[in-house]
Amino acid sequence: MRLVFALLLLFSTELLGQNLVPNPGFESSLDTIDGFTYDHLAFTRNVRFWTTPNTASPDLITPTFEEGYIANPGPRSGRMMIGIQTTVSWAECVGVQLTEPLMPNRTYHVQYWIRRATSPNPQLDMDRSMNSNFGARFSVDSIKTKSGIMLAGLPQAPANSSIVLTDQEWVQVSNYFTAKEAYEYMYIGQFRINGVRPEILKGYYFIDDVSVEILTDYEAFDQSIALPAGTIIPLSNVNFLSSSTQLSDQKSYEVIDELSSYLQANPTLRICINGHTDDVGNERSNLSLSRKRARAIVQRVIENGISKNRIEWKGYGEASPIADNKTAAGRAENRRVEFEVVE
Repeated sequence: MRLVFALLLLFSTELLGQNLVPNPGFESSLDTIDGFTYDHLAFTRNVRFWTTPNTASPDLITPTFEEGYIANPGPRSGRMMIGIQTTVSWAECVGVQLTEPLMPNRTYHVQYWIRRATSPNPQLDMDRSMNSNFGARFSVDSIKTKSGIMLAGLPQAPANSSIVLTDQEWVQVSNYFTAKEAYEYMYIGQFRINGVRPEILKGYYFIDDVSVEILTDYEAFDQSIALPAGTIIPLSNVNFLSSSTQLSDQKSYEVIDELSSYLQANPTLRICINGHTDDVGNERSNLSLSRKRARAIVQRVIENGISKNRIEWKGYGEASPIADNKTAAGRAENRRVEFEVVE
């Protein structure tokens, strides 16, 4: 059998990091598959880097794939895609080990594309809305189960329930996720809470073009995506004069004003401005400075018309670094402000 390994050129931008999902479009796969995968181990053998955590068997959809059960619409991009099926009692799920662990307290943009398959079965050949059980779940360790039922736990990056899946077009599923641990694995599919009968998105669905990219600045933030409590959005272009609460440039004012506009457009949102420093200097002084800087931003937002009841501030000083303080670049990353969603 011939292996086709596509050269995946992953371009970094200033605002979003490199895609941490290997083989995101499933192009690096066996190109001789032409039907359903009936063995769950066969999926792992056929699709490089990807696996299935349970005994269900997702399918690799190639250009020659042909089954009477579904119609092959062609991938969103490239030559390959995958297919997953769900019934009233079980759901197929796929997983992948990321190219590097997620960094705690950093926010990632999680995205994939999905569409419904056309089926001769009238019970499956109908448009359906997403539900909160469908999405992406991250794990420190790989997950393995001995059954085909849905994995336990809810997705940390759930799909928007307003999304309607049809057999006419690909739909983008997009969300933000702030990591609390150094997660190394991601799983996409439907999940369940033990002891609770889940709402199941029945049918056969195609998935393509999966990405997990770190969010490095507010300007890359998609404001149309609802943010759950605990989400942290960096304000990387807000800068201060050295050892001061005075903003250093016009860009800093513009970012704060844009944040104010975002809060005006989302009147139920409550946030906290978090201030951080590097470890240069006195620890107590750094803590005080981080608090004062966070408060200075809050004051500007309040002056822009946002109620003080919707915004608070905290200073962490040097206690929560996100980079190595031993390097100039790392210290620059640690000198930061961000907003965190309270509710």
